[in-house]
Parts: sequence; C-alpha cells; structure tokens
Amino acid sequence: MSQIDISALDEGDELGLAETPRCCDAAMDKYRCGFQCGNCDSIVNFDVSRTVTYVQIN
Repeated sequence: MSQIDISALDEGDELGLAETPRCCDAAMDKYRCGFQCGNCDSIVNFDVSRTVTYVQIN
C-alpha cells in the first residue's frame, strides 16, 4: 500500500486503490468514504470513484 502526503491532495484528485493519505507521520484510518487521522483529526473524504471531495488539514 502506498502513502501520499495529505498536503499534496486537492479536491478532484483521484486516489489509487492502494493509496492511503498520510499526515503527522502516521497513516490515516480508512472509513467507508474517507480517511481520518487518529492523531490530529485531519480528514480526507472521497466518492465512490475514489475522487477526493474534501480535505481538512488540522
């Protein structure tokens, strides 16, 4: 599984099936339609085609 820095993501970017956003030197936890960091609560949401719909960096 490859990791991509959350600061490199914008709305409209596409995540590959094996890509996981990363922040705070930690991989983010995956949820049904997004990822959330357990350390800083940053969020990346995506739609069914894995297109990024929302990015919040805390």
